[in-house]
Amino acid sequence: MRLLQRILLGVFVVLGLLAVGLHLYARSKRTQETDYHLTLRKTLTVTSSSFPPGGDMPVNCTCKGQEVSPALNWDGDIPGVESYVILTTDYDVPTPAFPLFNLSHWVVYNLPDVVHSLPEGVSAEQMRMLGGKTGKNGAGALAFIGPCPPVGRHAYVFRVYALDQALTFEETPDKQSVLNAMQGHVLAYGELTGYFQ
Repeated sequence: MRLLQRILLGVFVVLGLLAVGLHLYARSKRTQETDYHLTLRKTLTVTSSSFPPGGDMPVNCTCKGQEVSPALNWDGDIPGVESYVILTTDYDVPTPAFPLFNLSHWVVYNLPDVVHSLPEGVSAEQMRMLGGKTGKNGAGALAFIGPCPPVGRHAYVFRVYALDQALTFEETPDKQSVLNAMQGHVLAYGELTGYFQ
């Protein structure tokens, strides 16, 4: 019986240490991203007809509905723009009280400078016609992951970046690959946060 108790205690200790390690890593990555954004010009205004700033995202955009991407609009008088990037992240997984990792919900890049909006539920065909490309989300798929929080009210941060060039990749990029590639090429950015529980 004592051996079993020791084994169980050991398992709980290992799991606890793993959770703390993941939490510290997630917090560190979020801090790095926050610090990076402080170096950028936040002069793009991002809005959505799907939800108000700081408001709740509609069920239709979540796993409880059709899981379609929300409508996004952005504007700003930014000279020299060649392309736009959209990155959407949930920093509260699995719970805002103790996040263990940051989940990338949407990666869109190389939207031409003439595109300043995306409709709700933009399809792969519409994205192609607009000239944009979709990268890998946190699950490795080329799609928008609708909010589906297991615990608590999560914040979903939609960031739009104006770049002075289009991005090129040898293979389909994920969020980090896009962030790395656009270093030194961001003319401005803006963000919009929606919530869902």
